[in-house]
Amino acid sequence: MKNIKLFLIFFWVSHFLFSQGIEREILNGKIIADSVEVENITIFNISSNIGAISDSNGKFSIKARIADTLYFQGLSFVSKKYTLTEKDFFVEELEIRLKVNINELNEVVITPSTLTGNLEEDTKKIKTYELSPVNMDEVKHYDDVRFSSGTKITTSPDHFAPNGSSFNFLAIGTGLAKMIFKKKKTKKSASEVYEERRLHDIQSKSYSEHIKARFSHHFFVNILKIENKDITTFLAYSEMPSYELAEFLKTENELQLIEYLVEKAKAFKMENKEESIPLQNEK
Repeated sequence: MKNIKLFLIFFWVSHFLFSQGIEREILNGKIIADSVEVENITIFNISSNIGAISDSNGKFSIKARIADTLYFQGLSFVSKKYTLTEKDFFVEELEIRLKVNINELNEVVITPSTLTGNLEEDTKKIKTYELSPVNMDEVKHYDDVRFSSGTKITTSPDHFAPNGSSFNFLAIGTGLAKMIFKKKKTKKSASEVYEERRLHDIQSKSYSEHIKARFSHHFFVNILKIENKDITTFLAYSEMPSYELAEFLKTENELQLIEYLVEKAKAFKMENKEESIPLQNEK
């Protein structure tokens, strides 16, 4: 029995080491979801740092091998990790089902003060306030006392508070406004400093360096369908201002960056195709 266990352990270890030495091959797959488009889903091979994108039918192709972990991510779906097994390479097309990400509404809390629908009962819950009666026939001139003496108006306490209070409400309001404005200005300045430093760090490298660091050579050739000799030209064609690149390089905007490169690749190939037509006609 002990020999059998040792044999099984040896077989498993040798099989694992052998699988690690196998070169990666093209794996064809298809993403399935309920009543939702499965186009432009990101498929990322965590083990090899290679990415791919699904087409309008949810189909994709990516280089992989046994024990590689694939990560599926889309705007409308729950992200999913899937570790490849040996049997996945014997099927013609690997099917991956994704769950739709449903945004749940906040819970509604019912309290005793909730309206019942009965007008008489609900009216009793409304708070009312009694106001002192006003004599519409009596005319009062509130500024008679102030101007009758002929004295010059100054910033006396009664000037700001007609009820004779000693509080200068205008000065207090001005002080509070300055404090609030100062705090907001401080927060805004700190945010601006952070963005300026981040933009400076991004400007220290070229657009081409940032994109090559983010995506592999496989992404340009097999996903964007850009020929190897045209990659440098394409990067120059798709270049954008530093402040726009700073937004695209944020982690939450990775899908938008991929969509941008896909659209630019289509336009780039279309322009190259149109330029090559006159040359063929000249021959």
